[in-house]
Amino acid sequence: MGFIKLQGDNERRAGIHYEVDTDAAPLGVGGMGQVMKGWRVDENTNTREPVAIKFLFDDLSEGVIERARREASIQISSENLVRMYGFIEVEQSNGVKRYHVVSELLEGVMLGDLLKGRTTDAQGNIVPYAQTLYQRMMADREGFAAEIVKSVLSGLMAMHDKHFIHRDIDPSNIMVTVKGNVKLIDYGIAKQLRTITTQDRQLTSIGQFMGKAAYAAPELVTGDVQHQNETTDIYAVGIMLYQLLTGSLPFEGADHEVLEMQLKKKLPLAQIKNKELRKVVEKATAKKQTDRYISAAEFRVDLERNERHMKTTTGKTIKIPAIDGGGSKKWLIGVVAAAVAAVAVVLGIVFADKGDNTGGGNEPQELADTSLPANGIIDSSEEKTVSRDGKTYRSAALITRTAREALAAGKTQEAVAELKKVVDAGYKSSAPAALTLRALYNHDLDIATDETYAAVPQDDKKAYEMLSLALRFNPDSAEALYYMGEAYFGGEAITGGLVTRDLPKAIDYYTKAIEKAKAENNNAILVKAEHQKQTVISYMQ
Repeated sequence: MGFIKLQGDNERRAGIHYEVDTDAAPLGVGGMGQVMKGWRVDENTNTREPVAIKFLFDDLSEGVIERARREASIQISSENLVRMYGFIEVEQSNGVKRYHVVSELLEGVMLGDLLKGRTTDAQGNIVPYAQTLYQRMMADREGFAAEIVKSVLSGLMAMHDKHFIHRDIDPSNIMVTVKGNVKLIDYGIAKQLRTITTQDRQLTSIGQFMGKAAYAAPELVTGDVQHQNETTDIYAVGIMLYQLLTGSLPFEGADHEVLEMQLKKKLPLAQIKNKELRKVVEKATAKKQTDRYISAAEFRVDLERNERHMKTTTGKTIKIPAIDGGGSKKWLIGVVAAAVAAVAVVLGIVFADKGDNTGGGNEPQELADTSLPANGIIDSSEEKTVSRDGKTYRSAALITRTAREALAAGKTQEAVAELKKVVDAGYKSSAPAALTLRALYNHDLDIATDETYAAVPQDDKKAYEMLSLALRFNPDSAEALYYMGEAYFGGEAITGGLVTRDLPKAIDYYTKAIEKAKAENNNAILVKAEHQKQTVISYMQ
């Protein structure tokens, strides 16, 4: 066998390398390269796991290579998203660079093939979950459609929560795996919401449309990058829900004809027999973005409400995956993005070594204030320095601001050390530093770069602990109260198992966040908290 080792500079620093048997048959060949089965080897623990490695062709343009690099950078943990491991850049002895994209190795059947009756993988092996889904499709089309779409929405919630939109959702990019998951794959034209580049515009401009016409939202059709957001993906899922319910697409024809219909023609909604599901599809596929669901979480809540209604009015049993297990375990992660694509999830209660309760019983208590400098830091929400006894002290607010600037500049370790000093001081004005660390550990910090996240692994428990401290430092913080509401809404799934889901308590925290946000004139938190409160109330009905 001809094994080769792949290891770029980033992998070398991390103590990771990849191994590939070049004598083995490729898993597939596409327009960008050849996909091989490989192994990811952690040199620190000597553990190995199978992966898929795409060897990019040598003659690809810089734009295509950059697109592959961007796809590999979308590393989000969700049971309903394919996991990306990274982009390997290896310089050969002749100076020529070779590029590789590494992702989770998936086995299963594509949803598009399942809709045609196929329930085996590429090697002809039966995929049990695909068989189950196909049988359900034959017996209960509505239940089948809901099960698929809810899983896709779970993946989207995690993706949107990290400020990415997919832009290419359709059954050919959804896999039903042998492990019993529904996974959204192929991030080739995904877009980061915080950035707009020339390449983004080229991907979706008229005449160079790279998505699927049958599922394209109007703003995707026109190449209006500025207005492409979470609702762009919601439109595509709405079209797919229509397809799963009726067995056909709403608009068919040549691509240019379908694109024109996406802009001007209404869906033939009468084809959907269930009146409530008809309303769901109508809202998801509204031509105006402001008329669509504001988030994937809101979309899913409506689907589940319809399922409960069906069970109570017809006695029809529809399988609803458990919130804390199976393929839907992570669905609540994305609820944090339910109002606007803002900052995100993972919150907590209180450090055990600070006298707090990790079981969710005791409420955070305010620490005693002090004016004595701790760690050379003074307790002040003003950005200033103070001289005492010949020494100069910086305020917690000033250090937090400069640390955030350091994060934006890529000085991650320096910034984290400074933020931790502020948190250790335990002041009321330490709360913003704790909230910054919460977002950083959750990989949801708006100013962070890919390099920042590479240096700071995602850690839900640490993020949870930082949120807990922020609320302890400042019980009146609208932001901290909002995220505590998210903790009780999401429960174990988004807090590393440290908080038990409690919807009444979530509503209580959202209510407090609304009150404090009004007092602070914090409109961003106000909008999110009001929306989330209504989402939880709707869920409980």
